Amino acid sequence: MKGLIQKDLYMIWKYGRSLLVMSGIFLAVSAVAQQQNYFFVVYPVLFAGILPVTLISYEERDGWNSLCDTMPISRKTVVDERYVMTLLCFLGMYLLTLGVQAAVLLPKGGKEGLLQLACTLPAVGLLAPAVMIPVTLRWGVEKGRIVYYLFIAVVVMLGVIGASSLSNLSGEIAGLGMWALPLAAAAVFGLSWMIAVKIYEKREL
Repeated sequence: MKGLIQKDLYMIWKYGRSLLVMSGIFLAVSAVAQQQNYFFVVYPVLFAGILPVTLISYEERDGWNSLCDTMPISRKTVVDERYVMTLLCFLGMYLLTLGVQAAVLLPKGGKEGLLQLACTLPAVGLLAPAVMIPVTLRWGVEKGRIVYYLFIAVVVMLGVIGASSLSNLSGEIAGLGMWALPLAAAAVFGLSWMIAVKIYEKREL
């Protein structure tokens, strides 16, 4: 798995540098903006979560899957590495984002806002790859992208409904819902991992 992770790091450096720079710019903007814009806070974490998934398109183009099948590497290991790499990218950007926001919010007494970010960012960074990885491994990048867009539309709709519902609940109940977000994201990500292994082990390349 170490070699596969190293391969992904090389690919990220080659194909993802511009997006890494853009994420850095977004973090800087979120730190100096007069009013907090959650788009600039959320985007880097979302991008980091799906970055390893985007590498699959380059691998499909170069015939990596067929080549990898000739190596002494199990398909389970290939999928495991994809999820481990996703976690590493997400955790790195998650901690960096929280560090930047802590420097901005804590001097202003924004401890509650920082806590909300800490709970909601895992849902942003982990749910998207949890859907994209199994779908992409099953149907390929092009068909998988269509399913992903449909998923985003559903998530946005449910998010609006959920936000409206939480705003009408008491503070204690809303707080429990906030704490449930990272736990739910972790559970969905783990379930996605198991499903993706089964899918890829049965896939014909």
